[in-house]
Amino acid sequence: MSFTSIRMISAAISVSFLILLMPAAHADEASEREAQSILHMLDYLSVDYGGSVLFGKILNEGEYQEQAEFAAQSVKLINRLPEHPLLANMIKDAQKLAVNIGDKAPAEEVSAAAQALRRNIIAAYHVPVSPRQVPESQRAVVLYQQLCVKCHGAEGYGNGPESETLNPKPANFRDATRMGKRSVYGLYSTISLGVAGTAMPGFPQLSDDERWALAFLASNFHNLPERLDLGRRLWEKRDFQGAIPNLVALTTLTANEVGINYGDNTRAVFEYLRAEPRALITSRHATLIFATEQLDHAMARYRAGDKSEAQRFAIAAYLEGFEPMEISLISLNAQLRLDIEREMMAIRQLIYGGAPAEALAIKVESAKELLRQADELLREGKLTITGAFISSLFVLLREGLEAILVLAAVIAFVVKSGQRSALVYIHAGWGGALMLGILTWMAATWLVDISGAGREITSGVTALIASAMLIYVGFWLHDKTHARAWQKFLKDKVGAALEKKTVWALALISFFAVYREIFETVLFYQALWTQTTEDTRPALLSGILTAGLTLLAIGWGLFRFGIRLPLGAFFSATSILLAIMAVIFAGQGVASLQEAGIVAISPVNFISLPMLGVLPTTETLLTQVAVIGILFLCYRIPLRRQRSEQIDNPPTSRA
Repeated sequence: MSFTSIRMISAAISVSFLILLMPAAHADEASEREAQSILHMLDYLSVDYGGSVLFGKILNEGEYQEQAEFAAQSVKLINRLPEHPLLANMIKDAQKLAVNIGDKAPAEEVSAAAQALRRNIIAAYHVPVSPRQVPESQRAVVLYQQLCVKCHGAEGYGNGPESETLNPKPANFRDATRMGKRSVYGLYSTISLGVAGTAMPGFPQLSDDERWALAFLASNFHNLPERLDLGRRLWEKRDFQGAIPNLVALTTLTANEVGINYGDNTRAVFEYLRAEPRALITSRHATLIFATEQLDHAMARYRAGDKSEAQRFAIAAYLEGFEPMEISLISLNAQLRLDIEREMMAIRQLIYGGAPAEALAIKVESAKELLRQADELLREGKLTITGAFISSLFVLLREGLEAILVLAAVIAFVVKSGQRSALVYIHAGWGGALMLGILTWMAATWLVDISGAGREITSGVTALIASAMLIYVGFWLHDKTHARAWQKFLKDKVGAALEKKTVWALALISFFAVYREIFETVLFYQALWTQTTEDTRPALLSGILTAGLTLLAIGWGLFRFGIRLPLGAFFSATSILLAIMAVIFAGQGVASLQEAGIVAISPVNFISLPMLGVLPTTETLLTQVAVIGILFLCYRIPLRRQRSEQIDNPPTSRA
């Protein structure tokens, strides 16, 4: 099913999509609290009204009066919300809802109107309706035992030790009919604000994450194990209708809404994901879900006039949503990968340049459609044996080639110059980079969340430092290109090691050239691993081994070739190689900082060769031109010095 048909079926599938359709009004903290209070009351109207009225007759006078009061209070609070183009319509909808309740309208009609008004308020005023991160279920169980069992009971039946003395009785979380009308966000609001006129207090002393965790737990008491198992199997096979669920959809849609609009299979999937929300982030499709969500957020913030936040969301959509899946997608459809990358760069450029909101909206929708196509490809299954091998081979070759070229050249230079004592510094440099890369990966996997922006900033900074080091060492080598200059250097340094600053420069080059590649390589292999099965994982490991051996062969060949070159030719070749690598690293460093949002993006009509750091943006090209200019000036110095020496010391003529 396409995204277009999904949106036609129900506007409720994603509140974030509704945000795209409406101009945003940015609510301050007080307005946000009022909006949350309105949503809380509307949620209760949609759930509890049916228990007070049936066929136009009042079943419970106290309950009915409470519902009428909630409706009247909602009208007052909506009138106090900040100006918004749709505020007048929302006021009319609230007034009509109050009239319907006064007329004792059918429960289904009142519930649908209350839910529609809730969605419009959320979209218009950007009320936070989902947790910042996936809730921790174990913490929720502990909190439930401490705070909730006395009223709601150990198993959620509403029969806790204190329930007998309470009127009205505590909610029965096992009542599937009632819970089918409740959203997780509605439960979160109840836990946060409490319910006036009942024994249910608010729990503002709990953190936001803890309240969300309790809300998810409460939403799942009524689900039977076999039902959750069905949802798990359907989720793993992607055998359901509608877009892939996200946290916003999980928290704002009720089970009844999902079932009515998408069928029982999709409802089972939603129920399973509410019980196991971490399945969203362990799925191999999770990053594409995240990318789509972030693009929606970027569009909403841009409409609200918050360009910096829009840029942040757009960057996260690419770095943390799409980039981890690039390698998997290359093996399936390389052109689609390039198209998505191009569209996401265009989105960041439009935001940076302050383009009209409608122009940005067109690009966002285009990118989301491409992401949908990517998801469809990834839904079709795992990598083949050939695909796993080629993808694995490509990753390590692409990431490791630059590092191995630099290391081989530097090691060859040290050996050729007879300064083997400096090898320990070089080995310490790349060895330290390897260890730090492993530690960084372990920290990112188990200890902290290293964002995509942080990853790109690290990559960009290390690339630029490596470029500076390469310029220095390349100039130093070129200065010794001529035999006379090298002989003079050796004469001045007889019995001594290389200059300390040169040794440390070589060590730093080996460190930065290796470290900048390691972390991204590990991340790419993590993405590939999720695309393989027990049958294809040997092919992935074979690709790693083949790429490793290929890189070693390239490095050994370069080393042996360099050792056999005449002294002058060796220094010339090595200095030229290091100069080329300095230009490449400079371009790649700026490109990484552009992806992190640190450097602006100004596209130009030019070729794109990412392996060489050549990208069609003004900033990367100007940086590389500047580095070439610096290298040209630096390399001219030895030539002028040599000419000066020849003039001062002309060759002695023979008689």
